[in-house]
Amino acid sequence: MRTSRSCLVPLLLLASCGSHHVLAGNWVQVMADGKVGVQVQIDETGTRIQVHGAPRPEGGHGHPEASFTFDEATRIVTIECALLGDGKATTWKGSVDGDRLELSSADGKLTLQRRDQVSGH
Repeated sequence: MRTSRSCLVPLLLLASCGSHHVLAGNWVQVMADGKVGVQVQIDETGTRIQVHGAPRPEGGHGHPEASFTFDEATRIVTIECALLGDGKATTWKGSVDGDRLELSSADGKLTLQRRDQVSGH
């Protein structure tokens, strides 16, 4: 019985490692002035997304409702969210390449970098 338990632990660890979604993590737009713009957080399983919207001129940012899809075959990401605020595009499409996420909409392009932490709330 001891042998079967010791074999089971590595299998469970390998299974949990394989569940890490390619988009999992914190994605941050770094502005030309070095400040942080839009921030996107995607959970480890790739099922939930949280957005910290573009910074407002008076300070702060919103947390708009968001959803996303990812096509593993084409590596195309679609985020449904007003990333730049109310009255702006709500559909953003792009692709992920390592730690870089490129998104485009009628309102322009966003480049986000994967980061360990998201600054601010």
